[in-house]
Amino acid sequence: MDFSDTKGHYNPGGCAHPHHAGDLPPLFSCNGHAFMAVLTDRFRAAEVIGRTVVIHSGRDDFTSQPAGDSGTKIACGVIRPV
Repeated sequence: MDFSDTKGHYNPGGCAHPHHAGDLPPLFSCNGHAFMAVLTDRFRAAEVIGRTVVIHSGRDDFTSQPAGDSGTKIACGVIRPV
């Protein structure tokens, strides 16, 4: 699966990477598991309902456009209200 329908970063302000509103901190794994909780003022929850969260295969170089040369999309999930 290539996750191509996830589209690009959430970027309502037209900022360069890594300053897109949707750029989250790096996710670190440990033996194939990871957990992340994020506090941000870049967006409100209502703005991202229905959008996706994507995990890339590689490291973000924090320079390359538009996604930090972070590799292929390997997982994703849709943000839903609870």
